[in-house]
Amino acid sequence: MYNGVLVIDKPSGYTSFQIVQAVRRKLGIKKVGHAGTLDPLATGVLPVCLGPATKIVQFIMAGHKIYQGSLILGVTTDTYDADGKITGQMPLPYGLDMVSIQRAARGLTGTLLQAPPPFSAAKYHGRPLYKFARHGRMIQKAGRPVDVFSFDILGIRLPEVDFRVHCSKGTYVRSLVHELGIRLGCGAYLVGLCRTQSGPFNIRQAIGLDTLNRYIEGKKASEVIIPVDKALSHIPAVQIDIEMARDLRKGRPILIDRVRKVLREQVISPGHRDLPYLRLLLSRPGNEDLVCIAKWPGTEKTDGGQGFLETIKIWH
Repeated sequence: MYNGVLVIDKPSGYTSFQIVQAVRRKLGIKKVGHAGTLDPLATGVLPVCLGPATKIVQFIMAGHKIYQGSLILGVTTDTYDADGKITGQMPLPYGLDMVSIQRAARGLTGTLLQAPPPFSAAKYHGRPLYKFARHGRMIQKAGRPVDVFSFDILGIRLPEVDFRVHCSKGTYVRSLVHELGIRLGCGAYLVGLCRTQSGPFNIRQAIGLDTLNRYIEGKKASEVIIPVDKALSHIPAVQIDIEMARDLRKGRPILIDRVRKVLREQVISPGHRDLPYLRLLLSRPGNEDLVCIAKWPGTEKTDGGQGFLETIKIWH
């Protein structure tokens, strides 16, 4: 049975679900899921979890994302990208240059409240927003916090602009582009986007579907499947002793102070806000055995005043 993560280089024009269907068909397995949707227009890193590894999707999705793309100034569309209908055209401001565009982009960094675009897969009453939008009903959902760590302008060939964005999960890059156009007073829409990193995976690891076919035909598909322990390498890890590993695997409650003591001894720091997890590893000669993923100590359950580690997934 396949168990691990394939890093697919998604081509433009395909939905993320279509890639999942293709992988399912090529490998002949039913249990397949992607870790982070890419719009049809977008290309690049799409982690695809296979078999039992579908249980780690939430942990992979929590990683940071990096995108490179291009936008056009002076035009807006209803989808905020090149797949939509033009809704407006405006002249570019006089004297617009790289410095002024970068200044506006920097104003869109930090923690932002961002609402999903009307044309998106976000749900409203159980249905994707794009299904309402296609019938002329533009649903505006409440904004939710996202982190944009950097929004860099790489080059300009007005009206085209190249950029790179480093952000948290759930960030809509085309919404950032749309907002940048508003701030510049001329509108903007996305014309190309490539995700170059998603959590621990980068574009150098990604393979196309044709390449996957060649590995399958050569009966070497396992060579491009990343094991679960490596796929979770972006989550902070602490080494535990065999006694704690045994207690975890037998379902015994672990006092939070017991874990905090080990964290202090090994000087382990928490991940970012969207990665509130901890890996607990048992060291063995020649390898590390993944025992558990738990919530980072701090959001623990209590019982009679004692705090206990909240486990999410245990490997037996």
